[in-house]
Amino acid sequence: MEQMKAAVIHDVGDMKVEKVNIPQIKADEVLIKTKVCGICGTDVSMFRGRYLPVRPVIPGHEFSGEVVKAGESVGTIRVGDRVTVDENVSCGVCYFCKRQQKLLCPSLYQVGIHSNGAFAEYAKVPAQNVFKLPKEMSYEHAAFTEPLACSIRAVDRAGIVTGDSVVVMGDGPIGLTLVQVARLDGASMVIDCGHHEYRLKKALEVGADVAVNTARENPVKKVTELTDGRGADVVIEAVGRLETYQQAFQMVRRGGNLAIMGVPAAGVKMELRPFDDMFNKELTLHGSFAGTYDTWIRAISLISTGKFKVAPLLTHKSALDQIPKALSLMEKRENNAIKILTSPEYRGLSKIE
Repeated sequence: MEQMKAAVIHDVGDMKVEKVNIPQIKADEVLIKTKVCGICGTDVSMFRGRYLPVRPVIPGHEFSGEVVKAGESVGTIRVGDRVTVDENVSCGVCYFCKRQQKLLCPSLYQVGIHSNGAFAEYAKVPAQNVFKLPKEMSYEHAAFTEPLACSIRAVDRAGIVTGDSVVVMGDGPIGLTLVQVARLDGASMVIDCGHHEYRLKKALEVGADVAVNTARENPVKKVTELTDGRGADVVIEAVGRLETYQQAFQMVRRGGNLAIMGVPAAGVKMELRPFDDMFNKELTLHGSFAGTYDTWIRAISLISTGKFKVAPLLTHKSALDQIPKALSLMEKRENNAIKILTSPEYRGLSKIE
């Protein structure tokens, strides 16, 4: 059986770049030659054991590539197609899938998390989750479709109305993506809160009106001042820490919308005052953890037309055998890292100039 190079997590903190068998596809699947894959915070969490549902596993779920093989029942995807992939695979026939709520499917699994992904030369996926790329869209930019699709859905659920004031909690790749999407959705003022100065400067570059360094000033107080004492119309939490969750409830105005996108540690508990924080405030609260088919289509359109700017968020590129170092670089936020890309075609680990 033919083999390929892949970065495999065998256990917590144990990743090896090794030769493994090239995946064998089923009738409804395609085999994709990986061109570019983004490194996500989820990949760091898997490596560190904060969330590692399957082991051994090849991570990598933000990817683009070329179809090199298609199963006999695949009709719309052809060998040679340039594609990207929605990693969220649902059954398509359950109660939730039929209500267009695929992310709630009891059989949901995610490529690169629950099954092998694209930190490898090849990856197999169901054809129904594959999206063709416009010819003007590069593989590097296409690898950013997944985080953008997730962010679009969070903004949708947040219910931004043209002219709203919007707070984004977080200055990581998702936070900076949300800043752009909120601006595209018509926000009159976008406030980004974080504590990495280089990322806050990037937030201003991509569309934030105000960047609040939470290491230097109280974000709740600052947001209250900027909104004439009301609080923001919309707050989107994209950090996942108990402290930022609590701050998000405090800085959204009465009658406002709060969307939760940051991933908290399992089992963490949080105190709320139901009367003050929700009932009397008439707060609208939404959770959002991934993108769906429609947000993937919209993400591809925004990137390919240049309405969403990917390039400012891409900072480093890594060869497959440098992924453990890249994960450490991302985790420690060293060398002004924001989004790191990996590819079987890259060599070494370096900044993108």
